[in-house]
Amino acid sequence: MTSTATSCTWTSGKGPDRWPHGPCHSSVAGRRRVGARVPVTRRPFCRRDHDDESSVLDAVSRLNEVRGVKGLGRFFKQIAQSARSGSGSTDDFLGCINIPVADIPSQGVESWFPLEARTHRSTVQGRIHLKLWLSTREDRGTSEEDNWRDVRQQERLHEVFIAHELREAFPRTWEWRGELGPGAQAVLHQHAIQGDITDLQLALVRFVAFVRTAVVTPLDFGVILKLMHDLEEQWDSGPLSREEEDALAEAFNLWTEHALHLVRRHRQLYPPRCKELCLRLEKLLRTVSALGHMRAMAKCCPFNKDLRAELGCALRKAAADWYEELMRPVREAAGLDARLDALVLTANRLLVGLQAARTAYEPVFHAVAHVPYFAITYKQIERLVHTDMCGQTCAVLDELRCAELGDDAGPVQLCTSVFELYLALQDVSALAEHADRAEDRPPTTLTTFYTWFEAALHRWLDLAHLKVSNRIRRSVEMNKLCTAELIVRHTTSAMDVSACFYHINEFWKQLNWPDLVSSYNIVNKIIRTISSAALFYADLTHQKLKDQGFYEDKGPYRTTDDMCAAINDLEYVRRALNHVPRDLHVDSILEAVEAAELAAAVEPMAAREAAREAAREAARQSSGAWKEQMYAALEQAATQMEQYTLLIIAQIGAKMRPSLKKAMFHLAWSPDSLPTADSISPLLQYLDCHLQSLNGALLPKNFERALAEVWEVVLLELGHQMDGSSGDKLPGFYDRLHEALGLLLAFFHADAMGLGLDALRTATYYRVDQRLQYHRTATDRLLDLYHQERLLAQLGCDSAEYGVLSVRAYFNHDSLCVEVLSARDVIPLDPNGFSDPFVIVELIPRRLFPHCAEQTTHVHKKTLHPVFDECFEFSVTLEQCRAEGAMVLFTVMDHDVLTANDFAGEAFLALSSVPGVADNNSSIDNFHGLKHAELPLMHQKNRNHPILEVLETRLHDRTALDFVKKQKQRLATVS
Repeated sequence: MTSTATSCTWTSGKGPDRWPHGPCHSSVAGRRRVGARVPVTRRPFCRRDHDDESSVLDAVSRLNEVRGVKGLGRFFKQIAQSARSGSGSTDDFLGCINIPVADIPSQGVESWFPLEARTHRSTVQGRIHLKLWLSTREDRGTSEEDNWRDVRQQERLHEVFIAHELREAFPRTWEWRGELGPGAQAVLHQHAIQGDITDLQLALVRFVAFVRTAVVTPLDFGVILKLMHDLEEQWDSGPLSREEEDALAEAFNLWTEHALHLVRRHRQLYPPRCKELCLRLEKLLRTVSALGHMRAMAKCCPFNKDLRAELGCALRKAAADWYEELMRPVREAAGLDARLDALVLTANRLLVGLQAARTAYEPVFHAVAHVPYFAITYKQIERLVHTDMCGQTCAVLDELRCAELGDDAGPVQLCTSVFELYLALQDVSALAEHADRAEDRPPTTLTTFYTWFEAALHRWLDLAHLKVSNRIRRSVEMNKLCTAELIVRHTTSAMDVSACFYHINEFWKQLNWPDLVSSYNIVNKIIRTISSAALFYADLTHQKLKDQGFYEDKGPYRTTDDMCAAINDLEYVRRALNHVPRDLHVDSILEAVEAAELAAAVEPMAAREAAREAAREAARQSSGAWKEQMYAALEQAATQMEQYTLLIIAQIGAKMRPSLKKAMFHLAWSPDSLPTADSISPLLQYLDCHLQSLNGALLPKNFERALAEVWEVVLLELGHQMDGSSGDKLPGFYDRLHEALGLLLAFFHADAMGLGLDALRTATYYRVDQRLQYHRTATDRLLDLYHQERLLAQLGCDSAEYGVLSVRAYFNHDSLCVEVLSARDVIPLDPNGFSDPFVIVELIPRRLFPHCAEQTTHVHKKTLHPVFDECFEFSVTLEQCRAEGAMVLFTVMDHDVLTANDFAGEAFLALSSVPGVADNNSSIDNFHGLKHAELPLMHQKNRNHPILEVLETRLHDRTALDFVKKQKQRLATVS
């Protein structure tokens, strides 16, 4: 072997040792021959300062450029050098370095080296950048271009050294960064030099060797990625032989298959919870992505499929494998409950896995490989669930639907598992919105999963009805009073029933049934279930109170916990019942049903506008029927519960009635010397005592009901005292009762803290107040009021049930002329089907017309349409006709020979409306030109008319008794 020494200097530009300015790249090279030895141990390097040549004149001319003492020294130095330029120039020594050959690695070294001085008296500073390498080559007599054998040997050496490094790194081989030891690098470098292996071939060898190792031993995918980049950088440095291209294509295919195999098993190998393994997955995907963009890949494997499509296929297979793994327990389960539990577990695992796919895997695949991971996985799982799990689920639900409903916990647990499965599939279906779908793609098959459960849902409602009824029965049997401060009386059973309703409503809310139209029947059944449960509870509560002797107790009233708790319990449950339509979103369902019905009705008639409007109207009427059907059960249950509540509250008034009657008697028959406020005091004290206890024990709504019931009883007792015998009543009797009524009204109103005035002024109140007013009114005035009321009733009469009387009246020269023209449709009162009608004409009230006697028309035999055409004249003044209440009374009678005449009807004509009275004109020129009046004949149908009843109590008033007798005769004739 021979060796050469290379020095690095900066000279004056003369001689063979001239170097350009900048870093010096030096090499120590030689060719090894067999048996040769190299004794060289050190190579020196020197560095000199090169000075440019110039004349003395040029140097002196730059004197004005000198700056400072140092500049002056350099100036004289330049003059001296210029002066001896004729004899040759000598460069300045700047420094040198000494590098032992043994310190130069075979693969070379590149670094900055500090300059050294020749002697200890020299001053040297600075560094020099050198790149050194040492190489030897054996001359084997072969062509340097045909080195395929050397390439294969280099590949084998790489595999051996890689295996050695992996044995050192075992078992965590993936933590090795692909760096070989110094000895291995020296051997590989020398072998590459000897085999004339190019950089491209060396990159190929490294990639192939690492790929072959990586498919059997886990490596850091970042190493493979770096080797790909190195191969891509060297691709343009030279061509490859056919053998080399085939080897590289084999490595590409090997790595592609291995990477896709790992992608198929990514859920087992790279779980989303482990960040370290997810990072490995990201590096693996980067190798696949880089592989798809390599020119070497396109050159060596031109017919390979697109790697993105290959990744999509791998993900589909991975999803199918994952699904089969999850479904294995379902296929192996035996028995209904085991299969159902396995389905629930599988659905939940699907949900968790898809959520992890969206949050952990999707970002990695999308960012690195631009592959829609979640969309591919979800579509594949969706297809498998629809084709496979649907059948499994429907089979289980069919078996469950045929199972017998019992009182044990088995069916309940099965139904619970069914809807755990529903909720899991619902969440899986909801993930569809995160999948990448085209806008024109039809709805996914999984969105209709709820139809699998419709029959099971009806079965669950049947079971819920049974279980709720049993729970209500037990809660009523084990009922306990809830005791606490500042709360009204209620029991645990009401809370249990309300909780049952809440759970059913919450269950429906969690189901979130997607199809509003199909949910109508389900919600209707839920409402019927809840309504029947509420009715069942109301029946049990009322029956329990009845069994305790609440209605048979005839003792004095007392406020009991059982009574108040029963009233409040019914109200609590009724309130829960009223919230059901809101909680179940009934209005939204009805709107959807109406819209669907309208669309179905209108669509076939799109060409005919009139038919379309008729179809819309029919759809609206049909919607009203649906709404009525859905609310009917709720209204029936609420009405029945309120009736039970009112029945219990009515018993409060019934039990208070004896005490109220006694207190009211004391009020009514107290002496006139005792003020009304004092005489009513016992009654108010009794009411205040019991109403306070009720107020503290009842809900506000129930207390108002109880207050209204007691108020009604008080009014009735007041009315009984008022209508009693009048023989011994004191002169101020009715005045006292009327004042007491005002005090009681104020007591129950309690300055707006009790019942409202509208609630207090009931029909009973008005009737009592009216009768008190009538009792305090004179008889003549009552007669006037009675006739005025009859006149108003005639004016408001819409039909002529008893016939019509035609009359004409006018006032002329202090004379009232009344013409009775005819009558029609008189009621038949004789056995022959006819009547013998005649009319009695009289002026009322009698006190205004004391000298005007009643007058009578002729009798017309056997007719219902008599024509009288008779005129009667009454001598009266204009002032009499204008008096308040002045009117003409027409009484139509049926003439009988042997018995009393029968009453056929009566009519009234107010004199204030008569011509000559109303228009202030006392002279009528054309009598026959006046318009006649059509008066409907009437009967008094109210046998208990308050004025008649009041008049009947006036036993010492002959006018009152005669009037009542006359009116009763007419009432008897009507009957």
